[in-house]
Amino acid sequence: MFTWLLNLFSSSAQEKNYHFGRFISYKKTPEQQEFYQLSKKEFSQQRYLEGYENYFKYLRFENAHEKDHANISFSRDENSLEFKIIQGAAIIKGNITQKRLIASVNIAHTVKDNVAVMRRLLEKNYMYTYSSFYLQDEILKSKIYFHNTSLSPQKVYFPLREISINTDKEKELLLDEFNDLETIELEHIEAMDFHLKDTKLRFFREWIDKTQEKVALLPTLEQSGAIAFVWLGLLLRIDYFVTPRGKLGHEIYEAIQEYYLDDNKLIEEKNDALQKATLKLQALDSKKLAKSLYSVQQTFDVFTQNNLEEIRSFIDETLTKIIWYKEHKYEEIILTIYEYLGLYMLYNFGMNDCLRELVQLNVRIHNTDFHCALGIKSLYKGDEKLDNTKINAEVKKIIEPYNKLYPHLNDLSLNLNFESLEKFHHSYFNGIKSLNFSEL
Repeated sequence: MFTWLLNLFSSSAQEKNYHFGRFISYKKTPEQQEFYQLSKKEFSQQRYLEGYENYFKYLRFENAHEKDHANISFSRDENSLEFKIIQGAAIIKGNITQKRLIASVNIAHTVKDNVAVMRRLLEKNYMYTYSSFYLQDEILKSKIYFHNTSLSPQKVYFPLREISINTDKEKELLLDEFNDLETIELEHIEAMDFHLKDTKLRFFREWIDKTQEKVALLPTLEQSGAIAFVWLGLLLRIDYFVTPRGKLGHEIYEAIQEYYLDDNKLIEEKNDALQKATLKLQALDSKKLAKSLYSVQQTFDVFTQNNLEEIRSFIDETLTKIIWYKEHKYEEIILTIYEYLGLYMLYNFGMNDCLRELVQLNVRIHNTDFHCALGIKSLYKGDEKLDNTKINAEVKKIIEPYNKLYPHLNDLSLNLNFESLEKFHHSYFNGIKSLNFSEL
């Protein structure tokens, strides 16, 4: 008779698994890895249809409860294989025979000649290696075509990834920027969970307001470097947690990239540009912002794997800056830089799953109010003190599944310092820097 009550408590205890950031969160299973090895073997034996079939099985992320929503679907007969790949707004449809692969994407419908659109796509054609844009029967398209001779799964990856990622981006941008283009093949895009979208919109406003208040308290000339960390941290946080799509997402990307350009501009000028970009975001109509928030599937990650030494070097460089601010008594900026460190790693580096999950956990600690608003349990005792038991358990939960793959991977939680927030974050990133991801 009390079953409903037990169900109520058990369901509330289960936290929903939200995904943040622009990268793929799915992990390859051992079965998928076996499909990849089978695909390599079949390509080497020139059994191309079988090779592609197993390669698509390797790429497919299929939820056991939503088999109709797989990111890749395909069917084959004796002589050919038809496939469909979903990458954000783009649907790549193709046909494969023993001799060749041909695939295309419908981007937008145009009822009149648009010189600006055609010039833009022509310029893009010079930038891409495998794919090209074209116009057919009033439909803007992109295509790839190549022979199977001397191919392998490693080589097939590059043209499929290029057409997938680039048409996803260009399709959204073109539809946002040119009102005379009509949408085509967007039925697969799903609306975002209402509570998640509402939370993102609310914190988007709160973060901007609080950041402006923080910058106003910092001496402009004396702490121009610190101000840069504050503005960049805000834009990186919005990109990671809110993740607007289309033109708005591209504008955030451009604002961040512009700061890092080696263009001889003073840091004060770059800070002004970051502030203007933030004010532009603040002035956005809520309906326009909400329109850019929707759920997408991805087959190919937008990030390519970075060298671990490059990542360790960035951690070292940032920790050195934090030490300088600490020694010069700029305590108010230190936690901001630690958050920036984690957010920038997630924004800029392709990392293995274990490393990325550990960095995401650190970013979660900085944004516990956002996570709590989504029903995710806090990792704090009260308002300021970290809950070392919960955090250590979360770290172990992340690392343990990878012990078999990385036999020398040590337990990061053993060396964490919980005396203060500063000491915790410093020990956390020093621990990440020393992790051994050797598979041998």
